[in-house]
Amino acid sequence: MENKGSRQTEISVIVPTYKPEVFLLECLTSLDNQTLDHTLFEVLLVLNGPREPFMSQIQQFLDAHQGLVCRVLYSEKNGVSQARNCALDKAQGRYICFIDDDDLVTPDYLASLLAISTPDTIALPYICAFENGSNAMRPIYISEDFVEDGRDIPFVAVRRYFYISCAKLIPSDIIGSRRFDVSLRNGEDSQFMLLISDRIGRVNFTSGKVRYLYRQRSDSAFYGNKSVWYHFSNMVIRICKATGVYLSAPCRYSFRFYAKYLLATFMGGIRQMLHIKQ
Repeated sequence: MENKGSRQTEISVIVPTYKPEVFLLECLTSLDNQTLDHTLFEVLLVLNGPREPFMSQIQQFLDAHQGLVCRVLYSEKNGVSQARNCALDKAQGRYICFIDDDDLVTPDYLASLLAISTPDTIALPYICAFENGSNAMRPIYISEDFVEDGRDIPFVAVRRYFYISCAKLIPSDIIGSRRFDVSLRNGEDSQFMLLISDRIGRVNFTSGKVRYLYRQRSDSAFYGNKSVWYHFSNMVIRICKATGVYLSAPCRYSFRFYAKYLLATFMGGIRQMLHIKQ
């Protein structure tokens, strides 16, 4: 299913979703509310898992929002990495923007990011978190690296922003044919950002009013009921894979960025193991 536009696509917004709740419709509404000309961006919504009743609900929403250029893709294979890769294969935009299906963006989000993007520069917004069911916003740790209207900042200096793939505008040429590692059980975002980091030059920041809004949910699967061994083994796998990426081209990849990635992965793994629900 597709709502079509006619002009050149500047941005492909990729939204993976699995058994979506009402949060997805709120996410899509925030995209429909963008000030950027709607013919300049497309939404690639990737549904995986069960098709119905979710496909029908999505179609009903799109029928009521004809101005939103949206292509809905379906994948029988589960997993956020699988969904994102599926969308990357179909994306037509010069820039890629990842958004999780329960998060929101401010109306000026896409226009502001596009205005400060260049072929080798990644555009970054301010990031806030809000509790599900509350309008109260607070900054998250990633935004400790935020620089109001900052320009031409080395990407290594804002490593926290590269722990996730969302909350940024990435030139398609930086990504190229490289994709998310579907074998990783978590941490696939930071692994992907490390993989493409050899083509990143610098970063530009929007004003603090341009925001990616991260929804915190009490039913989040971040820790779940996973064992200590699960988190330990995943941490080791991620470190080994990251080392493989760096050693594949040590002259292209930043050792400083790689070292910071290893430290963050190790510390994150320890925190996960300490927060296991007994």
